[in-house]
Amino acid sequence: MQRSRQAPAPVLVAAIAGLALGGCGGDKAALRTFAGGWQAHARSLNISRTGDGEESFSLGLSALVVQLRFHLSRPRGTPNDATARATVTAVRIGDRSVFSAAYPPPRAGESFRIRLHDGVITEPLTGTHYCGPGIDWPKAGCGA
Repeated sequence: MQRSRQAPAPVLVAAIAGLALGGCGGDKAALRTFAGGWQAHARSLNISRTGDGEESFSLGLSALVVQLRFHLSRPRGTPNDATARATVTAVRIGDRSVFSAAYPPPRAGESFRIRLHDGVITEPLTGTHYCGPGIDWPKAGCGA
């Protein structure tokens, strides 16, 4: 007697496909890889799941140095070691004295590569390391 095989239920197939395509972890970086709130001493970086970011950098408690808005594209790598292209969409300068000819202020339209490695985002435009949740700030270079 031969048993007939039944195809898996459509709901089960849809659930498996959803996990595979939705990336429950996944092995490739995506814009959502960079999403979240990232912190450093007197600095903050917030990135949406769609790649829109805002960075604020101040000296002390209230003296704003610069506030940037940017958009990420071209994510590469893995969720633990990823890069993306960031294009500045808006800039607000609060303290021009921090900048010089050797270290000019950022400008709209400027692009740079942002890197995420082991829970730390490195942003080369301001030279800041931003720590994610659970990262030891002093060891990762996100502290004062």
